[in-house]
Amino acid sequence: MKEKAKQGKPHAGSRTVSRRAFIALGAVATAGVAAAQTKVVKGRMKKNDPDPARDVVAVTDEEFDGAIRQLEATGMYDDAKRLPALRVVQRAIDRMSTSRAFLPCLHSQTPQKQIDAIHAAFPVMRWYDREFDRVFDQFTSTKVTGDTPAIWYLYNMGVLVKTKSCAFGIDVFHRQDMRLVEHLDFLLVTHNHGDHHDPRMLNAMRAADKPVISNFYLCKRWYCREFDKTFTLKDVTIHTVAADHQTWLPWAVTTFEVVCGDGPNAFTIFHSGDCNRYDHLKPKGKPDIFMGHCAINLDFLKAARETMPAKLFLTLHHQELGHIPGKYRCVAFEDEPLQRVRGLREAGFKAAMPVWGDRIV
Repeated sequence: MKEKAKQGKPHAGSRTVSRRAFIALGAVATAGVAAAQTKVVKGRMKKNDPDPARDVVAVTDEEFDGAIRQLEATGMYDDAKRLPALRVVQRAIDRMSTSRAFLPCLHSQTPQKQIDAIHAAFPVMRWYDREFDRVFDQFTSTKVTGDTPAIWYLYNMGVLVKTKSCAFGIDVFHRQDMRLVEHLDFLLVTHNHGDHHDPRMLNAMRAADKPVISNFYLCKRWYCREFDKTFTLKDVTIHTVAADHQTWLPWAVTTFEVVCGDGPNAFTIFHSGDCNRYDHLKPKGKPDIFMGHCAINLDFLKAARETMPAKLFLTLHHQELGHIPGKYRCVAFEDEPLQRVRGLREAGFKAAMPVWGDRIV
């Protein structure tokens, strides 16, 4: 595998910080996130946890399965055709917050007998696994011959990409993600939050001597805490830049500008993870696709006008099931995602809102 890495200087306007201080800041941020997640989990276990979704009208299996068939028969630009189906899915998700029993389905170590019971009780979890199977089949069977890669939306901020010479994932987190290890050449992880990576998968990639590029996982040659660093793997060039997650998590996210191929036909993906600062989006070129968190106060419209000259804007991170209930809820399709997409379109930009299982390109 062709590989190299070079470090650049921080962009103009970046806050200067020593490498030691930067690593220390990352450690503190990670510890703070772990403490916050523990608090949320404990809060969910309280029997008197208020549940605003108790009165949501139940969804029948027939109604839900019809909605999923409609989503699979349409594409990410078909908002009008998809909205009735998305509303059915949202009702089913809102109903799930009356129970915590589905949460084990997000983890790969859950026994199959328990998974079967969760599938029977929660139709959304059947969809969750069904779309992984559908993407997995397409991903493993697709042969890319041209310069444009094939790209699938998996779950949360997770995407899979296949070029004519390699395959990789960005922020892959799914109960079944271990099935992907043998089919990936490398993995990119934007930050150390549990809804963006699976530690078991990272360890399996490292054991297979496959690169994991991140700002927290100590994988030989690929650890990236620098503000500006470039990697090359086969026909892919990866530019990384540190960015804020939120004001209390500065420089916690690594954004990835991934150039597939070279020359005039190269295809560029810019994945910003959970970056919430449009002014921290610093592409070196004009990305073909920008992927951003739809509900972390990232100003998509300012980004489109000032810092992110992408040809297509995609909102991701909706329907992250581990976030319900509570402050960091599962983001409803008709809340931030669709509003941001419509705002971009009204301003003359191309935008879309994919759902699990969509092939983006």
